[in-house]
Amino acid sequence: METDIIHHRDLTERIAAYIRERPHLPAAHWRAESFRSTEGEPMTIRRAKALNAVLERCELPVWPGELLVGCGKFHRNGQECDPTDQARDAEYLRSIGGRGFGEHSDHHAPDYPMLLRLGFGGLREKIRESISRQTTPDRITFLRSMEIAVDGASRFMRRYAEVSPCAEMMEYLSENPPRTFGEAVQLVYSFHTMMQIDDRYAMAFGRLDQYLYPFYVADGRPEEYALRILEHFFAKITADEDVQNIAIGGVRPEDGSDATNELSFLILEACKRIGRPGGNVTARINRNTPPEFVEKCAEVIRTGIGYPAVVNDEVMVPALIDLGIPDEDARDYCFVGCIETSIPGKSAPWADSRFNLLRCVDLALHNGDHPTWDAFYEAYLKQMRTELRAHVEQMDTMKMPTHARPDDFTSPLMSALTADCIERGLDLNDGGARYPANHGVAGMGIGVTADALAAVKRFVYDEPRFSLADLRRMLEVNFEGFEAERRLLLTGAPKYGNDIAEVDEIAVRATRDFGTELLKYRTPQGGYYWGLMAANVQNIAAGRELGASPDGRLACQPVSDAASPTFGRDVSGVTATIRSISKLPYGCCQGGNVVNIKLHPSAVEGEAGLKALAALIRACFRLGGEELQFNTVDSRVLRDAMEHPEDYGDLVVRVSGFSAHFATLDRVVQEDILARTEHGK
Repeated sequence: METDIIHHRDLTERIAAYIRERPHLPAAHWRAESFRSTEGEPMTIRRAKALNAVLERCELPVWPGELLVGCGKFHRNGQECDPTDQARDAEYLRSIGGRGFGEHSDHHAPDYPMLLRLGFGGLREKIRESISRQTTPDRITFLRSMEIAVDGASRFMRRYAEVSPCAEMMEYLSENPPRTFGEAVQLVYSFHTMMQIDDRYAMAFGRLDQYLYPFYVADGRPEEYALRILEHFFAKITADEDVQNIAIGGVRPEDGSDATNELSFLILEACKRIGRPGGNVTARINRNTPPEFVEKCAEVIRTGIGYPAVVNDEVMVPALIDLGIPDEDARDYCFVGCIETSIPGKSAPWADSRFNLLRCVDLALHNGDHPTWDAFYEAYLKQMRTELRAHVEQMDTMKMPTHARPDDFTSPLMSALTADCIERGLDLNDGGARYPANHGVAGMGIGVTADALAAVKRFVYDEPRFSLADLRRMLEVNFEGFEAERRLLLTGAPKYGNDIAEVDEIAVRATRDFGTELLKYRTPQGGYYWGLMAANVQNIAAGRELGASPDGRLACQPVSDAASPTFGRDVSGVTATIRSISKLPYGCCQGGNVVNIKLHPSAVEGEAGLKALAALIRACFRLGGEELQFNTVDSRVLRDAMEHPEDYGDLVVRVSGFSAHFATLDRVVQEDILARTEHGK
């Protein structure tokens, strides 16, 4: 009955309370117990059975009135209650080993269209057909482990059929493809929870509005019905605030025409109504995107939850095509984790790391004298190349133990939903996936790096006020006794984010050199090391590694965030900021990019504010910008929340590539968000 459906907020609160209050389940013990019982069998078979051991024994929470069943995150990091057994199991599991984030374990968008087309029964038949064609024993063994994993997923669905009011649906979905919109959402969500139970973090849903749309149309029910289901979907995935990216909008893979549909709008509305972190919605915008969709994005953004981020198809699709990705796949890109680029269902899992661009300026400054500006920039470039080579070698060293023994570190269930693992009989990290694993190197601090280089150019070479030796001396004492000189560097040199060609051109050059250099390297799997302009919150730690810098920044202060200007230095208004950030060659950083913009709530209020925000997004993307994300919370509110967190439990902000409850953030992260220039006050 309609009156029996639980409100989405009540559902979220009940799930969150369950996760918070429930003792950790002994998932580690079940895994260890399974591994012990299968010693002597191929490791890929053992891994499939170990996951099944958890799926067969974990509790199955059910809440009255829910339209979807399941809850995955609370199983993660489960611990055995008995300390002795816990220590013994942990040691045994360490001896088994496994992939971590750096070894491409998660941050993956499964092939949900294939799951919806085939169901678990169809997947099983596809695997068996591949087994019949294989002649290599190792491939047959891997396919059998995949079959075991799919059988376990099917049994997990049937377990829910025994305890849930949705028994008929869950029993049907244990083998068959969905018939209705509700069944389609349920099947996708159920697989997602299995990935969470398997300790896979930041798993993405891919282009949710595209592959669910045929079921929405076929249902023929009122949109309120679909919206209720989507509300419960968001209630579930935001209860634990895992970073779960959902791509909407964009273009059609087959012809590049706009793909925005009714579900694109309904997903935004559900995200707005829930108003919590976790459902990391990212809207793809192209030149033919309906104005109403951009305005709907703006409507949700100005609620303050930081969603959706918006990304420019006109930059990303050509950038992927330039890498040799076929047009149809390039047009179908999505995002994993925060903002990281992936081809859904076809790419091996993502991994990334951070690279401190400002450190390369510091190294150039402290390694010899350079007679001209060009010589200084070449010294910076040499340091950047040397540091990048060392960084890649470090990442390769981390990846090699699992890469050298891929048969021991398989992911049978995740591979079952990755093209072309079944056809090839190979794990997604062992040549099975159509596109091998990429590793993103996040260039941190392009804003402060450009500012520092511009200051050197201006006051050492173009209008000489200091020698390099003078500059080094000031930096080594953190400008103590040199306040006037610091003030000159801060205010006299041009700053990125103000539409000043001199410094913006340096930012463009440094970005292009960084991204181009990285593409020279390949991961052990054969994928790209590719650039992205991002930082998450590591720009704070990156600043702590460095002394003072030529732009006037004091020692240990954060470096600038991602592709954003240095906070507080973009003083010429948001239009100038947009013009600056839109100049960067984002096509050289195909892994993804972040630009954080903070707007005062008064700038986006009313119909005029809504249209102004939508127009700002459109203008930025016409100029060549690639990504934008916004905070629209008054700085006064943030300051009060820092002093009285108990009064702001529901306050959500955009941190970097994700949103979070402001009161839960570390003080240094709160201060970094507060420091962002507030436009439009």
